[in-house]
Amino acid sequence: MATRARRDIQTAVAFLTTRVKHPDEDDWGKLKRVLKYLNGTKYLKLRLTMNNLGVLKWYVDGSHNVHWDCRGHGGAVFTMGRGATSSYSRRLKLNTRSSTETELVTADMFMPEMLWTLHFIQAQGYEAECVGLYQDNISSQLLIKNGKMSSGKKTKHIKAKFFFIKDRVEDGEIKVIDCPAEEMWADIMTKPLQGTAFRVIRAELMNCDVNYEDPPEEEEVETITAPKTVTWKDLITSTSKTPQECVGQNKHSMKRQQTDNQREGFRCTRGRRNRTLGVARLNSTAWQGNSKKRGESKQ
Repeated sequence: MATRARRDIQTAVAFLTTRVKHPDEDDWGKLKRVLKYLNGTKYLKLRLTMNNLGVLKWYVDGSHNVHWDCRGHGGAVFTMGRGATSSYSRRLKLNTRSSTETELVTADMFMPEMLWTLHFIQAQGYEAECVGLYQDNISSQLLIKNGKMSSGKKTKHIKAKFFFIKDRVEDGEIKVIDCPAEEMWADIMTKPLQGTAFRVIRAELMNCDVNYEDPPEEEEVETITAPKTVTWKDLITSTSKTPQECVGQNKHSMKRQQTDNQREGFRCTRGRRNRTLGVARLNSTAWQGNSKKRGESKQ
């Protein structure tokens, strides 16, 4: 994300990646600060504009002796108008003795990217003249243009491979342009900046306002509905059924009650008939004569 969309945090990410093996509490605090910054600028977008393809603008800068092992840090920003098309923030792979040497090593470190952008634009059919290398160190500018001819007692130890850029300058592929320190947009890629300096350079990298702030987020308001009043009429209409259904049910229930009553009445009359038949038999003369004969035979 830092190398593609959020170039304003690229320096912090480049530093934190060097503290993965042995982090401490300070590194954890720096990581939380980056996350808080991202959370506060989550709607910040990278916008790119193009003014002229004749000169490809490369801002290259270096900071001397900023790491714990006394190595420097280099940064580069490529733009064709406003907004950084590509940007880099890297730690130098060797120790340098001065800021001039740091600038020269940094320029040599980004030579492949600078020449590739020139060849790529030309291959697309556009007439790109050269790469405009913007430098804010006059001593490093002289070393880039003249090579060993501008070396002195403090720079004669520099190896010949770092003067490869001199040949590209002579061929016309790279043009060294003096840049004031206030307009060196790659400065943010070499060291942490704060306050107005950070906001001004961020506006150039991301093509946004200097005092950019995220729009306030709209809080979701919960709509409170009024309590629903329920009357006894609503309850009756909701629980009771239609009159037609009630009438139909009443007819069926009446028929069932009539059949049940008829069955119970039939059972009762049947029991009563059995009882009356038993009483009639006992009162008959034949039954009494038989009972007398049984009594005399027993005597």
